[in-house]
Amino acid sequence: MRAVVAGLAFALMVPAAALAADGENTETSPEISLAGNEGPEGTTFWDVYEDPPADAEPGDIRWVQSRQDAPPGAKAWNVVYVSEIMPGVNRYVSGEVYTPAAPSGSPRDVVLWNHETTGLPDNCAPSRRSLLGHGDRPRVPAIHDLLDAGYVVAMSDYPGQALPGAAYYMVGEVNARASLDMLRAVRSLPDLNVSDQFVQYGWSQGGQTSMHVEAIAASYAPELTGLGSALIAPAVRIRDLTLNSMRSDGLAGYVIATLRGIQAAYPDLRYRDFLRNEAMEMLPVLADGCFDMWDAGSSLRRPYRPRAMTPGSAWSKAMAAVDDFDPAGTMPFVIYQGADDTTTPPELTRRERDALCEAGSAVMYHEMDGRNHGSIVPVAAERFPRWAADRFAGEPARGNCPAS
Repeated sequence: MRAVVAGLAFALMVPAAALAADGENTETSPEISLAGNEGPEGTTFWDVYEDPPADAEPGDIRWVQSRQDAPPGAKAWNVVYVSEIMPGVNRYVSGEVYTPAAPSGSPRDVVLWNHETTGLPDNCAPSRRSLLGHGDRPRVPAIHDLLDAGYVVAMSDYPGQALPGAAYYMVGEVNARASLDMLRAVRSLPDLNVSDQFVQYGWSQGGQTSMHVEAIAASYAPELTGLGSALIAPAVRIRDLTLNSMRSDGLAGYVIATLRGIQAAYPDLRYRDFLRNEAMEMLPVLADGCFDMWDAGSSLRRPYRPRAMTPGSAWSKAMAAVDDFDPAGTMPFVIYQGADDTTTPPELTRRERDALCEAGSAVMYHEMDGRNHGSIVPVAAERFPRWAADRFAGEPARGNCPAS
């Protein structure tokens, strides 16, 4: 997973309320204000240990916290909101929302960002980090262009990241519900004045989230109108991705992180059925440093039990259950894939392209030579805003699906 680490533009893990990035927004706009919903300052903002009340609805706001790293001409907040992460199971989840500072006379459309692998400990979550990443590249691709175009940009940390509780890493539907409920939360903040229309995009794990959002949006959040989805090197089917990662010693950290996420959804799974003793010693690393797991995992040799992923094994069945979903064919897609990507190989992404095409979506697939899992991101960031603008404008989406 070293390609992912190299591609991630992450900053120091410090409370967002304490950050002051270059170009800090100093404008004030009383028309755009979330007054009355303020939560505590500093890291205690994320100290939410209780469950929502019994009468809570998905999208209900617990509290908000102003961020100090919004781009010039924009404002930003952290949000803690309610999500129905599984049928009948409500939990608090955190996220972020960015908006142009100037008020709008008409509702603003929303762009939903579904984030990539960030590491599982709470302090690794996006809302706890600065928007400004390494090399002055923001960790949310194209956010400056999207805000300049007048959109609200919203994103979920996903359940168990930033807030206490298990992180459902690579459990697509759980994270997709949280992302859709983040859109509901944004709509419940009347000062933001947003429409019911959204376009989404996601990288790596966020590609899996985006695929699941498209699959469930019409049934889970019918009041929202999804106009399009962009996938950047999407990590979608976790069973095949895990099998791919198991063939590389350097990706052991990714596999072990995946096990923890899958076990959050299937708590009867046992790590010892998958990992040898040496790899079992890696588990505590997941509770500390955000990316320590990649370095430590790269040193492991023969970390897996021989029958860990044989068909019919407990872990294989659980991952197959996560993968058991079909695209709905309700949105057009654009896909950006590096031909040199070994983390999410092109052949797996092409298979998702074919599934989307079969479901009836218009799919524009771009596979680029010389690009890997990280270096494909700036290409997508350059191209996505124009594609999103066309969707909001109602332009027909073009595709290049293979001839049947």
